[in-house]
Amino acid sequence: MVTLPGFAASSTPTLMWSGAKRVNILCNVAGGPGIDHVALTSQLCRDVTRIAGRVAPVPVRTIALGDPAVLASDAVTLLVHASVTRCRQDRLLAFSMRPYRTGSEQSAVLFGAIPRVAPIAPSGVNPALDAALAAALSETLPWLAKSQAPQRIKLSN
Repeated sequence: MVTLPGFAASSTPTLMWSGAKRVNILCNVAGGPGIDHVALTSQLCRDVTRIAGRVAPVPVRTIALGDPAVLASDAVTLLVHASVTRCRQDRLLAFSMRPYRTGSEQSAVLFGAIPRVAPIAPSGVNPALDAALAAALSETLPWLAKSQAPQRIKLSN
């Protein structure tokens, strides 16, 4: 066994989060015929805001496309992009998220959390989607980040 630090291993958040005083959540859901993308966008943003804001050290709020809050220098905007597809009888929501901050080219996050997919529940309660959102947020938000300490890996011969 060998202990190697990952290239992304870090004990501190990226520079993007330095001096941030609030987090904006901006969602966009694309869907085909029969998909109410407006309602799904609204629900997705509410869910992300709820989960991200649970223990946030700064205010977390949902914003709409075109909101000038995206350009605020003291805010990080979490971009959540999703699409709806069908697999057999199920409707699935595939999504990705990444933080954006105006003027942070040197500390920009080029790739965000791992893209995920979860079923869309016919009722308002959706534990599978909540779990997928929480996992993505733990890869994105410093206050929800899982330990990034070096992990032991086994090298095969």
